[in-house]
Amino acid sequence: MDTPPRVPGLGTFLDKNTGTPKPPTPQLVTVASRLLLLAAVVQVVASVIAVVYAASPARLDAIQLQIDAMTGSTPSLAMMRNLGILTVVISGIATITAYVLFALFLAKGRSWARVAAGVLALLTVMQLLGITLPEGLTTVAQIVLGAVAVGLCYLPGPNHFFATVKAARS
Repeated sequence: MDTPPRVPGLGTFLDKNTGTPKPPTPQLVTVASRLLLLAAVVQVVASVIAVVYAASPARLDAIQLQIDAMTGSTPSLAMMRNLGILTVVISGIATITAYVLFALFLAKGRSWARVAAGVLALLTVMQLLGITLPEGLTTVAQIVLGAVAVGLCYLPGPNHFFATVKAARS
């Protein structure tokens, strides 16, 4: 019988030692994971608002002004509108997937998930440029939820949990 191929880094996602008991997940880590899932729900709302705006007459007027200012070969209004909607949908799906993935692995005790969630929260801060209210409240909510979730993971109890899970996997 052949042994399965060794994939470098796969242990980050899979448990190597299934016989080693995993310590119970602290309540603060569970709360942090749920906060990230709530941030994913907020991203769904933000994406719906962005798609509605991208298809609105006001946005079409702004796109037409940009097209009128172009020289040479110009794209069509419909193509530019559809490209904007597609960009919003794809970036929304990617962000929602990231929040859910990080929340699930955070609950499993993966240290990389809390670092990645922190990076995602920092990237969300960049969305504050050009923010308009009340639509921008979703961005502010995501920043707060992400920051609180990451902050909870670095408290002494959760920090010990992540270290214990890492030691148990080795």
